Amino acid sequence: MQYSLGIDLGGSHIAAALVDEEGRLLFKITRQTDISGGVKGIAADIGLLGQSLLNNLDHNKRASVEHVGVGVPGPIHPETREVISAPNLGWEDVDLFSELVPYFPNQEIHIVNDATCAAWAEYKFGALQDYPNSMLLTLGTGLGGGFIYRGQVFDGGNSYGFEPGHTILVADGELCPCGRRGCLEAYVSIKALRREADKALQQYPDSLLLRDKSLDASMPYTIRELFAAAAAGDPAAKYSVDLYVHYLAIGIASFVVILQPEIIALGGGISHQGTEFYAGLQEAVARHLLAGARQPVPPVIPAKLGNDAGIVGAAISR
Repeated sequence: MQYSLGIDLGGSHIAAALVDEEGRLLFKITRQTDISGGVKGIAADIGLLGQSLLNNLDHNKRASVEHVGVGVPGPIHPETREVISAPNLGWEDVDLFSELVPYFPNQEIHIVNDATCAAWAEYKFGALQDYPNSMLLTLGTGLGGGFIYRGQVFDGGNSYGFEPGHTILVADGELCPCGRRGCLEAYVSIKALRREADKALQQYPDSLLLRDKSLDASMPYTIRELFAAAAAGDPAAKYSVDLYVHYLAIGIASFVVILQPEIIALGGGISHQGTEFYAGLQEAVARHLLAGARQPVPPVIPAKLGNDAGIVGAAISR
């Protein structure tokens, strides 16, 4: 049996698993991301996870692992293989590839963008199957994405990939982790959603989100609680969620006008909402499209592979 080692390097956790040719996971393990040791520390942690998985496979004489794929939250230089920028890790021009070579001397190593990994996995095994022109957007600590064009990952002319979170939504707007202002990510990340909810809560002290809680407490409410309160008609929660949907719909509509995807899947922590969220988002996207040109409105649906998409995509990347 042929396996690949897939590793999803995120700002909060590192997840790794062996993945077979059908996208099935074996021996998945995770650990918290510790950026205090820089790239060497991260590489050591990845090496530890990877070797643990490889050791678990040693008893199976018919199994082999020839490829290691690592999904990283940032663009990758197509020639040097350096991580150009990963703000959530505090990285710029980091050579993760060279740091990993000693840990995987018998495997081919690929460093790839994490959202591109997830999109490729959803296309091969998940929600984007049978749609050769499709898009995945990941809604979490940032806004990532991958675009599948004619059945292949779209990397662009310079191979830097698809960075939807860093299109400008509001000129000179909110500060983005990338250092610029007004990026779409600064309006549709978890941090942005909390920012707007906290502002609204100052106007609605009787909100469901504040009952038996304090704004001074760490993590006073969860994203799940925020969406549940909005669905229940809580004014503060509803305002912030409606604003979030408004901004996200503008971004999606812009991508649709330019790239013409047949379907769009949403992954990441914020995507785990019910049908009401998706119906409202679909309607909002339609309002921002070219009505006079009868612009087709692609379905916006939840991704299928969940948190495993990045691992699977990294494993099958080449």
